[in-house]
Amino acid sequence: MKYKQGFTLIEIIIVIAVIFFLVSTSIVSYRYFEKSTELEKTTQNIITTLKLAQAKTTSSEEASQYGVHFENDKYILFKGDEYQPESEDNKIYNISNRLEIEGNDIIFQRISGKTEQNGNVSIRTISNPSSFKIIDIKSSGIIELSNIIECCQTNRLTDTRHIHLNLGWSIQDSTILTLSSTNINMIDYFNIDQTEFDWSGTIVVNEENQELQIHTHLLNETNTILCIHRPKDKNNKLLDILIDSNDIISYDVSGEISIGSYGGALEIQ
Repeated sequence: MKYKQGFTLIEIIIVIAVIFFLVSTSIVSYRYFEKSTELEKTTQNIITTLKLAQAKTTSSEEASQYGVHFENDKYILFKGDEYQPESEDNKIYNISNRLEIEGNDIIFQRISGKTEQNGNVSIRTISNPSSFKIIDIKSSGIIELSNIIECCQTNRLTDTRHIHLNLGWSIQDSTILTLSSTNINMIDYFNIDQTEFDWSGTIVVNEENQELQIHTHLLNETNTILCIHRPKDKNNKLLDILIDSNDIISYDVSGEISIGSYGGALEIQ
């Protein structure tokens, strides 16, 4: 007579461990998807609200201008040429406590739909600052989701010739950009409200010309995403980049990099 052999204790433990692993992986994946979807949905809702404020203004609804005010945990559609916290016309949109917003008030001009408050609004995941979206609002009135690799859509490079640095602090009040021994007056390369910085040019290092570009993809009161282009065929010398004597990044002659104390998080494009 044959007897059926049951599961051993070890086999049961293995099965339980596999089930636990699969469940844990599924939960982590779901939470990541949930946060990503939440960020995307909030970003699109903000774009919709900005465009609504613009449409209300250009149609001269109630013969008034409209704008959007931003706080860390909410954004507010308001009526008038200035945000009034106590106004009954305000429409408040709260966001998830897992997200936060940074941006200045955007107010649109009647008839044209343009704005003098051009710049950007950033939305990011609090637990993961590298997970973020940026909305660009141009002076012409164009509102669009920013693509921070847009500057390299042609001949895109995948090494240290093109990098992004999420500094984690703002360069809006900075004055001197130092490229090795060359000092550059930064005020000449900001836009009017200092929400963009863009410098490109040639410097001389050890009697040889070096060409590069340094500009921002995000610049507000609390953070900066700095983009550096340093083509290897036009740069062959040591390079130290500092802002107001704060060390951002260093390159050796081969293009290898070393992030400085103030260089933040690196992303090679």
